[in-house]
Amino acid sequence: MEQRAIPGAQSFSRSMAVLQLVADNSEAPTVGDLTRRSDLTRPTLYRILAALEAEGLIRQGLDKRYRLGSRLIGLAHRALAQQDIRSSARDALSALRDETGETVHLAVRMRDEMVYIEKMESAELVRMASTVGTRVPFHTSSVGKAFLAALPEPEAEALIDRLDLSAVTDRTVTDARRLRERVGAARRLGYSSDEEENETGIVCFGAAIRDSTGLPVASVSVSVPTFRLKEDRGIYWRPLLTTCASISEQLGG
Repeated sequence: MEQRAIPGAQSFSRSMAVLQLVADNSEAPTVGDLTRRSDLTRPTLYRILAALEAEGLIRQGLDKRYRLGSRLIGLAHRALAQQDIRSSARDALSALRDETGETVHLAVRMRDEMVYIEKMESAELVRMASTVGTRVPFHTSSVGKAFLAALPEPEAEALIDRLDLSAVTDRTVTDARRLRERVGAARRLGYSSDEEENETGIVCFGAAIRDSTGLPVASVSVSVPTFRLKEDRGIYWRPLLTTCASISEQLGG
């Protein structure tokens, strides 16, 4: 059956792409920056920026640079509040943090990345700099590899094929064959690891949460600074597996 084009879909997609460009820049971008990073003409870009600004999704400062608007803060808080898994998992994640003594993250898939939607901070003085909303690649993170391992193999293979396997640290796995090996090991063990692949000096252990269909809906990680990493790594992954199994059971998994 021939699929009909949805009126306004292209315009909406362009607006979302521009909004994402503003969000992804480490420094607030100018019109020139956005022009170089997009394939839009200046007139089209100006129209999109004006529309986004009118809706409060972005704002232009006196320095002529664009930043995310205050309306997004409210939308983000509502989106997080609507994540049932976040509220269901909170007590279990807090207990996991207390048992391991280390920072715990809850992450969900967002297209071809993972995004943290909850963080339980370690009580230790040295902690991770991550925040709720931080996006991490599948191939560099324990939450990403755990999610890949929990997917049906054909879906995981297709996802790996289209990932940009860029290096984040000098330990990042950038070879698809090696990544598949790591994902295969995580599938056998039930948990994955990030050996300073996403952040130098931090080792993470990740496991997936599954719903009633057996498919992954989120991942949980325990993140440990290398100088505090204990020789018996089971101290981290054993309670992690128990926690993910408990949350999965709550979801009917």
